[in-house]
Amino acid sequence: MNNLKYIGLKGQGYFCIVKLYKDESTGNEFALKELKKDHYQKEESRYRLKREIRLLSELQGCENIIELLDSGHDKDKEKLWYLMPYAKHNLYDFIKKGNGKITKETRYNLVEQIINAIKFAHDKTILHRDISPNNVLVFENDEKLILKVSDFGLGKDIESLSFYTGSSASGYGQILYVSPEQRFKLKDATIKSDIYSLGKLVYFIFTAKDPDNLKQFELSSLVTKAIEDNPGERFTNIREFENHFLSLKELQLNQKISIEHLTLKEVVSSTDKKDWLQLHQLLVKGNFIDHVYSDYISPVNTLLLIDNNLKEYYATVGSAIRDFVNTYSVRLNECYQTVRWPFSSMGTFGSLLIKIIKTVKDEEVKLICFKQLWFLAYEYDQWSVQKEIREVFNDKFISTAIETQLAEYIIQKETKVEMTHFSGLTLPQIIKGSIIKGNEVTTKKEEERKTKQKLDTDNFEL
Repeated sequence: MNNLKYIGLKGQGYFCIVKLYKDESTGNEFALKELKKDHYQKEESRYRLKREIRLLSELQGCENIIELLDSGHDKDKEKLWYLMPYAKHNLYDFIKKGNGKITKETRYNLVEQIINAIKFAHDKTILHRDISPNNVLVFENDEKLILKVSDFGLGKDIESLSFYTGSSASGYGQILYVSPEQRFKLKDATIKSDIYSLGKLVYFIFTAKDPDNLKQFELSSLVTKAIEDNPGERFTNIREFENHFLSLKELQLNQKISIEHLTLKEVVSSTDKKDWLQLHQLLVKGNFIDHVYSDYISPVNTLLLIDNNLKEYYATVGSAIRDFVNTYSVRLNECYQTVRWPFSSMGTFGSLLIKIIKTVKDEEVKLICFKQLWFLAYEYDQWSVQKEIREVFNDKFISTAIETQLAEYIIQKETKVEMTHFSGLTLPQIIKGSIIKGNEVTTKKEEERKTKQKLDTDNFEL
């Protein structure tokens, strides 16, 4: 510290300030993080910074974690601090300001560096608990970008039972990146909480958008699984997350033929081994060249109705499967408007939709499938679908979360359906009511049509 010149104050947080120092002999700049004077008397604040220093000392040796260069504690002067390299940008500013110039390859590299840091910390049983773009520093070395994860102020030793881990998460961390369980209680954070935050960070790196209303993008299957509300449905550990990420990277960057130019029919027919991450990309894109039925819908039916393929697919991508179901529904609607496909295949459409309802635990997915089934069974009057739909058209599969939306759909369709179709089934009351209401609306409109037709006929003059 004696060789460094104080340049000025660079920033401050809730309980610390950051000062900029420079080594005039080398030109190197350094950041000194120091506890604010008015927080020094607070035991929790001192503990927090001292523990951050201790954790950083344990994490040295990883290129992607900020270096701890020096630290000090002067009780008489009430100073507690540590020194680290100074970065001109954090990842948030770097992405927001230069997004248009950042290549896809660079984005993959940035994520890999962050994974490397978190993996190093987790291997030492240390959680970060505050993973966000503001806590990742960007260094440029000979045009090479090096990321360093910093701010382990909320870091937690997994084996620690100190009083600090009982603190509420209120006011700590950046809320868009904090897992649901951690928002309620900081002490409830686990490895899977860091994975949740990492998933949100991946979304930001690839889209440059804050992760509050996530849209479909090339790593959706990774992010969707990482940010499941239920920790039990997330990746088990950072290496499982990493393997999924690297598989998607290989798929996106190292394909001989770009995935944008592949159809599901080509991939399914060319291999026996199922690469569900690759297939998910194609299932979601829904590419077709000649005909939507032959290039997409038929291969989907063949693929997912065989053996345990649907279960294996769902186990791999989790609730990201809803992106495929959306695409499949859109392609079915397109198919209905075309010719040159076997109408007898509607029974197969119904079989897959029913299998999805039975397999996938996602209410949005079930609602999409129920709407398609209603259309096939009663608007297209497909007898085979009418028979099969009885397996799922009951209160076991139609939950309260979707019954109102499904009921509205049934009424809007204005299709007269005899209640005998549902004899022996236990229907939610709102669904039963919507069928009766739909029949009444349809009957009324039919009577109005006949009345108008009769009046037009009576008033017609030759």
